[in-house]
Amino acid sequence: MGNARSPVLTWGGRTWQPPVPGKHGSGETGGALSSPAISRVESFSPPRKVTASDHRIIRGDALDIGDALIAEGLRGKVDLVYIDPPFASQADYINEVRLDGPADGRVVRTRAYTDTWSSDLAGDDGVGAYLDRLAPRLARMAELLSPRGSMWVHLDWRAAYLVRVILDEIFGRRNFLNEIVWRRAPNLGRQAASKQYGRTIDTIVVYGNSEAVLDPAKRLEPIEPNAIRLDDEGRRFTAAPRGDYTDESIKRLDAIGRVHRTSSGRVYIKYFLEKNADGEWCRDRRVDALWTDIAPLRHAPASERTGYPTQKPVALLERIIASGSPPGGLVVDLYAGSGTTAVAAHALGRRSIVGDTGGLSIAVARARLLRDGAPYTIDQCDANEVRPYSSSLAADALVITAIPNRQVQIELRQSEEPLAWAIDTDFDPNRGFVVTWHSEHQPGAKSRPVERRAIAPASPNLAVRIYGTDGSVSDYYADATQLRSASEEAEKQPFLATKQDIL
Repeated sequence: MGNARSPVLTWGGRTWQPPVPGKHGSGETGGALSSPAISRVESFSPPRKVTASDHRIIRGDALDIGDALIAEGLRGKVDLVYIDPPFASQADYINEVRLDGPADGRVVRTRAYTDTWSSDLAGDDGVGAYLDRLAPRLARMAELLSPRGSMWVHLDWRAAYLVRVILDEIFGRRNFLNEIVWRRAPNLGRQAASKQYGRTIDTIVVYGNSEAVLDPAKRLEPIEPNAIRLDDEGRRFTAAPRGDYTDESIKRLDAIGRVHRTSSGRVYIKYFLEKNADGEWCRDRRVDALWTDIAPLRHAPASERTGYPTQKPVALLERIIASGSPPGGLVVDLYAGSGTTAVAAHALGRRSIVGDTGGLSIAVARARLLRDGAPYTIDQCDANEVRPYSSSLAADALVITAIPNRQVQIELRQSEEPLAWAIDTDFDPNRGFVVTWHSEHQPGAKSRPVERRAIAPASPNLAVRIYGTDGSVSDYYADATQLRSASEEAEKQPFLATKQDIL
């Protein structure tokens, strides 16, 4: 952690102080460890689990979740923390869900989150309030890191330079690892026409604990045909000057066939080539801190784009997670947004804990994991109590009908298309909602709505959960064994024994 010689950032009204090494503090400014209430809301395990990567989604404030995880014994156990927090942009961000095709489809818009800050101090544009909010959460997440763990904080020009000084206070300047620049957009339109260089980059600041080591990614870099040579064994290579290689290093490389000598006796280093997916001969080169090869989300497949306003590409998170955590490692993101961190962690065989305050964020992350067949749990965390999440649904939104073989048909009849819905065939409030059947809205060039009908066993403890496109969540419960068949005039038996809004 930090030390007394690290720079200190001051702002009007600052009360936060970095934690003393070895002593845990809670709240905005420090103090005794609180015990936030945490409860299981939902879980899903695929029928045939093929990976060891379990995922946990937690709704709550990052500070409360950090306290809860530490109380659970996760201090010093996390391999990588990535966060993409608000950028102090003084803007509201709108989620867009496209329900039909790309050209003439209906779009449902919902506010995802607010990134506006204000202050009573003269001359303060709100950045002080922003730092008051972010600093203690950064410090709490840093406590979760293992000795080899690293923290990746994703920002832009508005706050990156300020947050880096705070991270110096938390980790100490010597534990700075990298400042990565990602080109997130081309320099077009108003950016290019403005009287300044286009603001087309994001900054990812990386700090690590004492034993942190990154494994930089590699990429295949196409080589011009006139720069390709063949050695005596028929292997294609390109060559570069020896540079600062010592004679001893040259001798070692020569023994493994990596040295090329010209007719004049000049020494070059061989770099053997391989083909990429397009059949081009390429050199396998380590990626540096300037990332221009990961395209912005607008160029990702339509099936990847959720409509969440600040969603990041899966390719970006896969690079970060692969270079900063081991296979099977634990990744944490407590500003989860659209859940890309969990999706990338699952793809790479890592475990994840992701959290956010917004119900929409939780719903979108859940739907993405389900589409990937990933096991997950959802918890509710609050420093005071588990709070209800308001929602409304028409009384005839669900209709259940008895069918042969002790089964029931459940039909979703609400006019609004939900983001997702699911069934628990044996609901028990003590273990939360267990997903046994589910259907999600499928994004893409031709988006696909949820299935409107489902078949389930006629259980006395049947439950249905509906996620709205605004992140709202509603539960419905019924004793399905008491329903009559359609032939007994129960064609429209409503599934409304009990209704409860959750999250």
